Amino acid sequence: MTQALVHLDEFETSWSELKKLPKEHLAAIGVLSYAVSETNALARIYLCQSHDYTEQKPLDSISNIHRFLIIRTWSAKLFEAIEFLRFGGRKSKTSDLQLLSLSKTAIKKFDGLKQASGYSIARDIRNEAANHYSFEAAQKNIDSVHASADCNLYLHDVGGNCFYPFGEELMFHARLNRKWKNVSTKVEKDALFNEWLDWNLAANKCLDETHADFTNELVFRGLSRNQFRPKKYWAPMSYVGDVSERKTPLFLRRPDK
Repeated sequence: MTQALVHLDEFETSWSELKKLPKEHLAAIGVLSYAVSETNALARIYLCQSHDYTEQKPLDSISNIHRFLIIRTWSAKLFEAIEFLRFGGRKSKTSDLQLLSLSKTAIKKFDGLKQASGYSIARDIRNEAANHYSFEAAQKNIDSVHASADCNLYLHDVGGNCFYPFGEELMFHARLNRKWKNVSTKVEKDALFNEWLDWNLAANKCLDETHADFTNELVFRGLSRNQFRPKKYWAPMSYVGDVSERKTPLFLRRPDK
């Protein structure tokens, strides 16, 4: 099997070494590592899910379901990471001065992103269309469903290839229509959608930087070392690709067909 060479810089440690650090520091680093790994993965998956439109309603509806699922989940994860960093809030309690100082610096960066319209989209979608299935929101959205909404049901002999886009039309597109009810043109709406994507990218960058700040202070200083070693790995070719050449498939084919 043809393979591709992958280059990584590694900071090697172990649980026996890490568990010498304070418990609250480990908890903070663990959650931030979890969050930044998830959001980086979702950002990459979003790029791999950006198929060109075909002007065939079933294919484009199914493509939208995949693509918008990823951006909603990515956006909601970023929003949850920001909320986590507000130590001392309703769910995250700490009196650790290092954590509070790092948190203050991080929140100041993220608060600078609140001015962009993408922030309010991220907040609203997180509350009603990403992290929760809301009966109340569904009823509010009904009057905002577009006349051209795809309400068909698409079945396939492979269960995972079945899609029902009315849900997407009601819970996501109609929610955006509610928010943008005073926006008259598709060009303007597309620009607002791109601002949401821009907010995701900016928030992802802030989260990466925040994780680095916490790691520098709590892990590297805590362990009194910060050496990375370049490493090489041979990976199957299916692990590596260029998004301009390879997209995530929308339909799965049975191995025997």
